[in-house]
Amino acid sequence: MAAGVLTLVGTKPVLAEFEIQESQVEKGEVELEYRGAYHWGLPRGGEGGGTGVIDDEEGGEVEEDGEEVPLRQSHDFEMQMGITDRWMFSTTFGTVVPEGGNWQAESVEIELQYELIERKGNGLGLAFQAGYGFATQADTANEVEFGPIVELGLGNFLLTTNTFLSDQQGEFAETEGLGFEYGWRAEYDFSKSWGIGVEMFGEIEDLANAGSFDDQEHSIGPTIFFKLGEERDEAGDYAGEARSHREDGDDDDGDNGATKAPEMEFSMNVGLQFGLTDLTSDGAVKFQGSLAF
Repeated sequence: MAAGVLTLVGTKPVLAEFEIQESQVEKGEVELEYRGAYHWGLPRGGEGGGTGVIDDEEGGEVEEDGEEVPLRQSHDFEMQMGITDRWMFSTTFGTVVPEGGNWQAESVEIELQYELIERKGNGLGLAFQAGYGFATQADTANEVEFGPIVELGLGNFLLTTNTFLSDQQGEFAETEGLGFEYGWRAEYDFSKSWGIGVEMFGEIEDLANAGSFDDQEHSIGPTIFFKLGEERDEAGDYAGEARSHREDGDDDDGDNGATKAPEMEFSMNVGLQFGLTDLTSDGAVKFQGSLAF
């Protein structure tokens, strides 16, 4: 019964479960994506910012009533669709497995993304994303989130950053100010199909009461990337190339720059994240897989 009550109190998710959103938008492309993670060395919850680690064994300690439940697993299911050459719509169904609880729905999110600067190969890409998350658990606030997505391609190297501000909405909002979430990825593709990289994620739940670095959530770790169906350009660049098939001038079929039907692409990445603060789990293994067509 105690575990059931605590499950309704709320769990604390990680930034879109370790998602790095890309800036490119391709008209007509549909992408189905799964993101999941398993955490260990769980921190204690609670508004007082207490620290400690939950006992991983059965029969271990139970959180006191009213405290946030640490997150053991999370599973996100997302669908993206390019509705124009610049606009993309996406929706995400988020589920979690809190410590001592059962698999449950956490939120439903809808997002719009606008590509401001299209990156073609080397160079800069810029997009802006805004979304609204509807909480599906009792006594939990909805949340609006917005911010830029930046990409920098240099040969086989690609740097991607996501920096978002958030604001809790509704009668169950608990924060006094805006929240801040970030994620960045430095990726190097050494072949058409394989790449390695480093990713870092973090969150400040309330900028008005940010506290010290150790009172926030931050993690970092390595990631391995695998891709199928992604074409490289004539210079042999992989990570530095744009996904978009839009090109200036005539194409091979004489369509005078008309948008081509996207080819099917599969990609996945597996990585580890290591917590840098007491409020972050000691570690997590993450997986992301997507199919675009």
